Amino acid sequence: MPASPMTILHTADWHLGVKTYGRRDSATGLNTRLLDTRAALEATVQHAIDASVDCFVFAGDAYHTVDPTPTQQKILAECLQPLSAAAIPIVMVIGNHDHPVTFGRASSLDIFEHIEGRVHFYRTPTEAVQVIDTPGGPLQVIPLPWPVRSRILSREQYRAMSADDVRAFIEEQYVAYVQRRAADIQNEAEGVRADGSPVALSPTRPTILVGHVTVQGATMAGSERTSLIAQEPKFAVSQLAVPPIDYVALGHIHHAQNRNAHGTVPVVYSGSIERVTFKERDDPKGFYMVDLAPGRTPAATCTHVETPARPFVALRVDATDTPDPTDAIVRAIAARDIADAIVRVRYRVDESQLTAIDHQRLREALAPAHTIAAIERQVEATERKRRTHVKRDDDLASALRQYIQQHDELAPLADELVDAALDIQAEHEQAPERQSSTP
Repeated sequence: MPASPMTILHTADWHLGVKTYGRRDSATGLNTRLLDTRAALEATVQHAIDASVDCFVFAGDAYHTVDPTPTQQKILAECLQPLSAAAIPIVMVIGNHDHPVTFGRASSLDIFEHIEGRVHFYRTPTEAVQVIDTPGGPLQVIPLPWPVRSRILSREQYRAMSADDVRAFIEEQYVAYVQRRAADIQNEAEGVRADGSPVALSPTRPTILVGHVTVQGATMAGSERTSLIAQEPKFAVSQLAVPPIDYVALGHIHHAQNRNAHGTVPVVYSGSIERVTFKERDDPKGFYMVDLAPGRTPAATCTHVETPARPFVALRVDATDTPDPTDAIVRAIAARDIADAIVRVRYRVDESQLTAIDHQRLREALAPAHTIAAIERQVEATERKRRTHVKRDDDLASALRQYIQQHDELAPLADELVDAALDIQAEHEQAPERQSSTP
């Protein structure tokens, strides 16, 4: 007999602690980007409570760094407390941002193993399918946390492995693990409840896989460290969407997407709940509401719900053919809704227009913005070819573009390199606030 329908909320990649392009909030003394993430997380939790979900599923990367401040830890605990008060069980797996590189060190989420309440936290794959008691009935969970290389390399027999060998080993072990757990359910073997007691598994019971891994072909949001992702273990959709799994809840990629939209088992990245860089400016941010009804085809359906993420607005203005370039830029700003947004302006002029730019007017036009990320000038090639050295008073973007102009092979990557440099600069400028924001 099929189990009763069940509703879960699937979320991931909170990255609590991101401060890029933020400023100090006068009311709290905290960085406004930290408050943005808290607002998005509070909205996520409140939606779970309002919808009376049966389980709150988190697929990794709670914090932006492995060593969150006490302030960040306090915010996370406060945000999750209402779930405990509402008796909604929480399932959490560790992400790469949550786990230290050094073997033996505790992760930033390990504390949840020692908190009373209905929190089920997994830092490694389990020996048996986990059976979570929820208001809607038992939920079978196969946890697939971030694969920690240091844990493997700490063993003598694996220390001589190359990076490629370790990646292949992880892929092989994780695929075999998923297949074993799926077979346990099909064969109605024993699973384990939270209290450690055995319980019979059932292929007719709602079953989810919760993982923080990379799926082949996933669309990146752009803020992920793609150079590192290229070296990570990767899995095919078919290796995770193994019957009788009904839904695959993933974290790690910040762009919300269903990698198996035409299949019967959704393989879903919930995406991040807040924007991290301008590369995510057009991405809707939020989480997924998932309805599970074993016996139905498909057994799981999911709907993306947006969170109140801070808007990022990127303006590009070509003012080279206008008599008043400042006016052209101001009009372009006025044409966009920049209220409370993080705004970046890139304008193009030729050498003869440089003295006509009134930067005070530009900043006045940008006054409604939450933060001015950058006002970047791009000068027509006639000047750029003559100016082959970087002057002391050049800003970072101008200096970098002048360097790029001297290296033709970098020209196709100009905007991407400047974006990355500005993001790093913004994060560096916020670094001093790390200590002062700690109570």
